[in-house]
Amino acid sequence: MSMSDEVKASAKKKHKKKKKSFKEAFIPMKDDPPSEVVNKIAALFAILVLVASLVVLCVYFYGILEQQHINDNITDIVDKAKLENEAQVTPAADPNVIPSPEELIPSASVQTETEAVTSPPKELLASARELLAVNPDAVGYVVIPDCVKEPVVRGTDNEFYLTHNIYGSKRQCGTCFADYRNDLGPDDYSDNIILYSHNQKDGSMFGRLDYYRWDPGYWKENPFIYFDTNYEEDIYVIFSSFVINTLPEHDNGREVFDYQNYINFGDTDHTYEEFIDEVTKRSQIITGVECTEDDKFLTLSTCSTEWDESRHVIVARKLRENETVDSFDLSLFEKNPNPKWPAIYYKYNGGTYIEEE
Repeated sequence: MSMSDEVKASAKKKHKKKKKSFKEAFIPMKDDPPSEVVNKIAALFAILVLVASLVVLCVYFYGILEQQHINDNITDIVDKAKLENEAQVTPAADPNVIPSPEELIPSASVQTETEAVTSPPKELLASARELLAVNPDAVGYVVIPDCVKEPVVRGTDNEFYLTHNIYGSKRQCGTCFADYRNDLGPDDYSDNIILYSHNQKDGSMFGRLDYYRWDPGYWKENPFIYFDTNYEEDIYVIFSSFVINTLPEHDNGREVFDYQNYINFGDTDHTYEEFIDEVTKRSQIITGVECTEDDKFLTLSTCSTEWDESRHVIVARKLRENETVDSFDLSLFEKNPNPKWPAIYYKYNGGTYIEEE
């Protein structure tokens, strides 16, 4: 190697930067100039934010996977128990079996026509027994095909199950729950059963109820809600879907329609007439489904995204004894051309807000 080559190699070594350790690169040192201290602090802050964000994302996705696993397990439990529910139904009498004389002749213990006839006590459904074994607060199971499939609990308030899963563990996704004021059998049922659940971004819980909000015609694909309490397997037909505010300032200070308090219509402040008027004129859909004060109702409530503190509400009525899922004329459906919206809706969507007299 020539002298000139040695000089060049030596110069390169002098100019080659020494690789800094993490401490030297990011931890402020005593001899660091002020500008470098600021840069290091900013870099440390960015690293902390990145790590915190990754932790939040991991917790979020873990919660989603955990909830899916829980729902799959609960669904398996309920589906298997439903087979037992069907077995609970008393089989029809065999026409080839001749009844005994004792069966044909009424005994002295048989009530007379003037005596009150009492119904036999309702028994727990097999599916209810399984759910109660998981959580003693279990009160049912709600299904809308391809949309909702959730176990339902009822706590002592409307707060606990917003942040706790069906096993009682604290989780952001919570659990679908009935209003704590609702009666759900066996001897009494509220006029209007109200179910709450989160609008999860992954579509779980009540996340797919948005289908009714985005496309009113979705009602024709899924107009029925199947809600099993611990004692009955009931079907409800949806007749109203609307978005509402929860704060007076979102509707020019007007009183908020407190749909969640219409539980029993005997309350003079929450009558059937007011309830049916409000949910009908606010609805984005017109279904042709008739309702009377003698009907029982089911309301699903979840968060919406139109504005902060908005709620998406779906209201259905229980099928009557003479009705089946095939007895409804779905062709009567139409989109409501002028549903009632709160004033804040027009701020984001245009149009003119008309004050009611």
